[in-house]
Amino acid sequence: MGATVDDFTTIHRVAEDLLEQINSTSGQQRVDKLNSLKEALLAHVGEENSVIQKAMEKPDADSSFKSSAQNFLDELGNIAQAALIPFFDKYSSCDSVDSKEFMGDFGGIKGAVLDRISFEEEHFYPELERHGY
Repeated sequence: MGATVDDFTTIHRVAEDLLEQINSTSGQQRVDKLNSLKEALLAHVGEENSVIQKAMEKPDADSSFKSSAQNFLDELGNIAQAALIPFFDKYSSCDSVDSKEFMGDFGGIKGAVLDRISFEEEHFYPELERHGY
């Protein structure tokens, strides 16, 4: 793997670990873990966007890669805006993270994040590596 893809997969392992820790905590510890996850994921999305934009601008980036990269960016933006940010905004207090509703919502977010990680690592990161990342 390229250094950039290695960095991205390292962040994925951190996110997976935080997702597991959130399951086993409550109260302020859960809020703190959620905040750490939020910071890690949003920073990761920003870094991915930057790297992908640079990759798309390279002279050797063909139309197939550009199309795939643009779809990747669009999906990522939609996930962040439609699911992640509202989830983190909703569950920002001890009372909210200890509510009955939290575990159902968290299960959905956790599944979506894990599915996205799998997709990125299996399908898109190999493309990035072919472009030197």
